[in-house]
Amino acid sequence: MKTLAVLATVAVGAGLLTACSDDQAYCVDLAKYAAKAVDVDPQKPVDYVKILDQAKKLQGSAPKDVKDDWGVVVAFAEKAKRAGSDKAELAKLGKQTGAVMTAYKNISGQAKDSCKVDLPKLN
Repeated sequence: MKTLAVLATVAVGAGLLTACSDDQAYCVDLAKYAAKAVDVDPQKPVDYVKILDQAKKLQGSAPKDVKDDWGVVVAFAEKAKRAGSDKAELAKLGKQTGAVMTAYKNISGQAKDSCKVDLPKLN
């Protein structure tokens, strides 16, 4: 009887792992991102370059409810990368952080609810 119960538990567990593998991979990548994003000041566009590659990866694997939000973050980070050290361009971008902040709040909420990952707070 114990053997049957163990086999049933293993079978159910294996089914859950298979069904959740994409979401689990996203959550693992999100946790790695959270560790790197600690050094990013959302008010400083130049800081977004630090997370561009990881944000692109997350955009590709994100659940559909936050995929567009990751697109906003990636687009902003790409603009910041193009601006480089041009202070005038960075100042313009600094005035456009509203959409990024909204997207980040959506991503943060989903991260906490679905992945149990706390992203760094926005300033």
